[in-house]
Amino acid sequence: MKKLLIVGGKGSGEIAMSVFEDINKVKKEWSLEGYLTDILPEGELLGNYKVIGPTTAVEYYASKGYYVHYALHFNALKKEERVHKLQMLNIPLELHATGIHPLAYVNPSTEIGHGVLMLPNSATSFGPKIGNFIHIYTGAFIGHDAVISDYTTLAAQSIIGGRVLLEEGVHFGLNAVVREDLTIGKYSIIGMGAVVTKSVAAYDIVAGNPARKLRNLHDK
Repeated sequence: MKKLLIVGGKGSGEIAMSVFEDINKVKKEWSLEGYLTDILPEGELLGNYKVIGPTTAVEYYASKGYYVHYALHFNALKKEERVHKLQMLNIPLELHATGIHPLAYVNPSTEIGHGVLMLPNSATSFGPKIGNFIHIYTGAFIGHDAVISDYTTLAAQSIIGGRVLLEEGVHFGLNAVVREDLTIGKYSIIGMGAVVTKSVAAYDIVAGNPARKLRNLHDK
């Protein structure tokens, strides 16, 4: 089996671990070695698994052939900064583990990259392209021919319409929806329950029904 470490702790890290646990219940694929996290000292338990070391040890373990699932960048407001740290790591892309929960539905025409996580009851339609380092939470749906760029987060029950382009680092909140044929700019944040009927500019935060701009992340 392939040795796997989860990089991260509470929240996204534990969610990722639970997905790989459920994958193993169907087919023994992963040896779940534990966590690399900074919230607990080495040797302590986080849930059922030990903390193997701090997050700074990730390159060392990757050099030893361990697979990793990196979950530290899933923070809406600080995502770009954290993505930059991930990009600086010397880890081959193929060592970033993708986990598709057994209860997720992935249309066979879907393209999926590395470091992706799909939770139960998430689903894709025909022909979407899902990049790298993306979390797709419970009940989220990706419409036909949509493009989901790297480092995107789709919270539970979010819906992406057909032919939508989500640029790098977009964060979709709980129950947010976007209609077909729109572009959602990089590192923008779509608030929970938002109904997006127009394209969204990079770094904008939008919310409401219909969604309206609240501010830009670069505003002083």
